[in-house]
Amino acid sequence: MKQRYRFAAAIPCGVITAFSLPPWGLWPIAIIGLGIFLKLLDVSSWKNRLATAWFFWVGFYLVGLIWMIDLTLPGWILATPIEALIMALPFLLLPNFGILKRVGFPAALIVGESIRWVIPFGGVPMSNLALGQIDAPWVSVVRVSGPLLLIGILGLAASTFEAILVRRFVSASMFLMTILAITIVANLAPTSVVDSSLQAGVVQAGGDLGTRAVSSDQANVFDRHVSALSKHMIPMDLVVWSESSAISDGPLENSVHLSRLSKISTARDTTIIANFSERDGNYFKNVSVVVAPRAGLLDRYEKTHLVPFGEYIPFRKVLDRFTDLSMVPRDALPGKKPGVMDSPFGSIGNAISFEIYFPEQTRRSINNGARIITNPTLASSYTNSTVPSQSLASARLRAIETSRWVLQASTTGFSAIIDPDGKVIERTGLKNQQVLSSLVELRSGRTWAVSLGKAKITWLSIFLLVLIRCFFRLQSSKSPVRH
Repeated sequence: MKQRYRFAAAIPCGVITAFSLPPWGLWPIAIIGLGIFLKLLDVSSWKNRLATAWFFWVGFYLVGLIWMIDLTLPGWILATPIEALIMALPFLLLPNFGILKRVGFPAALIVGESIRWVIPFGGVPMSNLALGQIDAPWVSVVRVSGPLLLIGILGLAASTFEAILVRRFVSASMFLMTILAITIVANLAPTSVVDSSLQAGVVQAGGDLGTRAVSSDQANVFDRHVSALSKHMIPMDLVVWSESSAISDGPLENSVHLSRLSKISTARDTTIIANFSERDGNYFKNVSVVVAPRAGLLDRYEKTHLVPFGEYIPFRKVLDRFTDLSMVPRDALPGKKPGVMDSPFGSIGNAISFEIYFPEQTRRSINNGARIITNPTLASSYTNSTVPSQSLASARLRAIETSRWVLQASTTGFSAIIDPDGKVIERTGLKNQQVLSSLVELRSGRTWAVSLGKAKITWLSIFLLVLIRCFFRLQSSKSPVRH
């Protein structure tokens, strides 16, 4: 195949693969797209291999990152080739043919995703391959080693498909047996144990999509939460409000909204987890709070993983000369402590909005005693269901890997109550003003994913890629004949 045709074929393969992501959720299509991509990597020149991989991921992120247009069109145009390059680089270590290429393919996917989850600006794990596998039959493997292992299993499935395409049926059988074995182990792996149960709810304030916090009436958002809760008279022990559900022009301890929350909490005999935008001089803090009946403010957590170009502007002084930054008029200050708060029910994990995409965020919460995970989020900046769907898929992954219930409360996106198997027990529609409630469990214990973290599988994948490359070079120096 001529190289220009190979490059041209790689782009639509990437586009096809992207439709495995939420909101489309066509998880099997990723196996086909990645399998054909693996076949396209059968080139001897490292430059052509890198270019083929880059074109594939450009196609993938043209669709996968299209939600960025709601925030910044130039950002989408700039981010697509950069993210594609990050994902393409590990494929340079793959051999250009044979079973070693197929064995190394899952490791290359894992390494690429691991890098883009930390680079640039602390990582952008949105539109990652694991999200598209949330309804796949092997999703339980995240209990063993998190979403990176799920991506590895997807890579093995793609290697199986490519092996079948080139009639290497022994290799295909080996990969299928490996997938089956890991899935069986995952279903036998330790999970959490039930300590107690309570009636919990999430409040969705409702409203239009495509609105920004800077241009919206945040006091009205608070009132919509109050209104929604007043229409839902079922007693609840714990209620989670969405992100930016309250505001404070100074320390939130002096906020009128906090005073109102305390009164509502006492009147309803309900512990409320709300989220404040707290003004701090020329900056602000994104803060979740626990407000308990008759006790008032018990604890607070300040968001640690901020959204670049959403909650702060990197290189603000430089960019301010060339572009309008009025949509983000002030930068947020990051917190320092793990996302866990004290409550009348013990420790509660809290991942604010974007933080739900990071497995290490909830891992730290569990390691600090969290027995349930709460996720106040917003999603109102976006005009369609793409980001709300990906946030919901991320919350489901966090539920499985931590073996905890997850309560996701969005202002206008999807709010949901999710069980430890990742099953959505209750879910709202977009834009609705609605309250969900269900009996949920407080749980303790750690899964293997919580104990291991993502660093070990990342370094193991890097080691495997380097080992495969060294072995291939050794074999190539002995014999140029292809097998």
